Amino acid sequence: MTPDLPGPLQLPAGPHAVLLLHGLCSGPQELQFLARGLQRAGYTVRLPVLPGYSHGLPASESTQARWRAAALAEFDALAAAHDSVAVGGLCIGAVLALHVAAARPGAVAACIGLSTTLYYDGWATPWTRRLLPLARVLPGARRILVRERAPYGVKDERMRAFIERQMNQSGSSDAGAAALSVHHLLEARELIAGLRPQLAAVDAPTLLVHAREDEAVSPRSALEAARELVAARVRCVLLNDSYHMLSIDREKHTVLAEMRAFLDQEQRGGRADLHALPLQPTARACA
Repeated sequence: MTPDLPGPLQLPAGPHAVLLLHGLCSGPQELQFLARGLQRAGYTVRLPVLPGYSHGLPASESTQARWRAAALAEFDALAAAHDSVAVGGLCIGAVLALHVAAARPGAVAACIGLSTTLYYDGWATPWTRRLLPLARVLPGARRILVRERAPYGVKDERMRAFIERQMNQSGSSDAGAAALSVHHLLEARELIAGLRPQLAAVDAPTLLVHAREDEAVSPRSALEAARELVAARVRCVLLNDSYHMLSIDREKHTVLAEMRAFLDQEQRGGRADLHALPLQPTARACA
């Protein structure tokens, strides 16, 4: 890695590992709070950077097939060195995590999807998003940059102002890049389309956390995933005081508590704090 490019974050702890995948054109920094909380709970956590997917890495020849291959390679490397490995992600990172779980049946201890993105249908999604498929046939359209705009996935106003300053100063922030190329957006659509028929292959216990007011992706995505997954246990949690970036918004402590309790029960077979965080008795619960 050169100093100008993002680097992976490896947080060593116990024999049970968690692979966390950040959102498209972002970096490990957006998941650091959750990762360090899991490390304190005794989990080894790996936050990789993926060629052509992470912010700052060359986008030449970047394809969703290469993103999937890189995520699988990260999982396999962790699995070779740890007793068990869970995989999770945010936004398109959650889609990648579900791809990994579908490709490694029986090998993934647990899967976590934060703001899982199957549809870009949130209340702040611009109408121009519907024109994106046209970019496949328009010369040069893939090079167009689509700028991020307020609220930047964050309901907390102070954090939102901080992110805006970061984007203006450096072109990136804790919420990701200031702009995404149409090429990346089209590849993300392909990644999502490829996941839908694979959801029934995900047999790992799965936690889905989504904001009711997600401005980019409505809860429809999480609810559909919860219905389609074949896993024996799926927990779906809807939050009331966050937007899309659950890992840095107002309820990030709740997100971490959900993740820890779920992993303690499903990955380590331990006893979560069931009084503070009740688990639903049905396989397709939505809290």
